[in-house]
Amino acid sequence: MFSSLINNDNGAESSDLTGKMLSAVGPVMAEHWPKIEPYADKALAAAQHDETIEMLARNVYPWLPMVVRLAVKEDKFVAFALEHKGPLLEKLAEVKNKQTGLGSTADQVAARELPT
Repeated sequence: MFSSLINNDNGAESSDLTGKMLSAVGPVMAEHWPKIEPYADKALAAAQHDETIEMLARNVYPWLPMVVRLAVKEDKFVAFALEHKGPLLEKLAEVKNKQTGLGSTADQVAARELPT
């Protein structure tokens, strides 16, 4: 069930997992956007640093369901979060753009061009 988190041997498996993760994150971000919006710009700026993502992953890990914590050790979860930082930041920028109604294509492209 969690083999794609534990074993990172196959790049296609990781890509499928990233797609599944992002499809689940989008609706959650949209639903909770009023709470996220005041922090979105600061979060995007801070999350460019691996230290910030590592700290966040270590703080989130204890809140994961017990079955996930039994299957995935904290170091693996942190490595997973660091590896998938780019797609998560892109998703946050995408949701931010939709919610704030950025009209121009140039603004949308600039928002997506986040350094990883």
